[in-house]
Amino acid sequence: MKKIIISLLILLELIQAKELKIIALDWTMAETMMMLNSQPLAVGDKRIYNTWVKEPALPQSVKDVGLRVQPNIEYIINLKPDLIITSSLFIIDNHILKNKIKIIDFYQNKKDVYTSINEGVLQIGIILNKKQEALEFIKNTKLFFESSKKKLHYTKPIAIVQFVDKKHLRIYTKHSLFGAALEQLGLKNAYDKNTNNAWGVDIISFLDLLKFPKETKFIVIKPTPFKLDEELKQNPFYQKMNIFQDYNELEPIWSAGSLMSMRRFAKELIEVIE
Repeated sequence: MKKIIISLLILLELIQAKELKIIALDWTMAETMMMLNSQPLAVGDKRIYNTWVKEPALPQSVKDVGLRVQPNIEYIINLKPDLIITSSLFIIDNHILKNKIKIIDFYQNKKDVYTSINEGVLQIGIILNKKQEALEFIKNTKLFFESSKKKLHYTKPIAIVQFVDKKHLRIYTKHSLFGAALEQLGLKNAYDKNTNNAWGVDIISFLDLLKFPKETKFIVIKPTPFKLDEELKQNPFYQKMNIFQDYNELEPIWSAGSLMSMRRFAKELIEVIE
């Protein structure tokens, strides 16, 4: 009897230790899994992940299930995942897979963005059986922001933008990941308009740049669909107005990302304003 009980306990431990085959349809889910040292089986839009997210890099062995908004259902079924994690923005409408889908929204609830991201990280940590690791990352991130805030004495308003094309830009409000990072660092967001979309991003015309104070610091998030330094030299509008007298370009950071994206942005921002 004792041997049977020991065998059952060993079997239970093996089941609990089994690494789940998880498809992270949303990049935010993939980032969080990698952050917690857990590799997804597959992701959506892997081919352009590097262009928009970049870090953490996905191993080559991670498979691509097609578009996040319209993944290859047959391929997903053939991969035989234990679970599919995604956001409500990329939900799969398929009766065969519905019992395998877990919705985790980092940006959809009405709480502040920073709290929402922390809750999303914790949820994924629990799914991965890495609750303590998730709590530790949340704690360390909080300490990082508190320590950084005490050291900063920067007073200029900061506008965080991303070019859509030569005449239009995305700009990030306090309800975005970038805006939340500014708030945690005690820095002023130059754009105080509220938006109703999930990620706290607004689209503005290049003419709207004239409305910002002259002392505004512009942070441009890559990718940029043209060479910005050349455009600033050649475009008469930019030459005349000197809008981007004080600007820095940052490498791609996922604007709807998780805590790793938030920390990366904060660290890179600190480097260019200190």
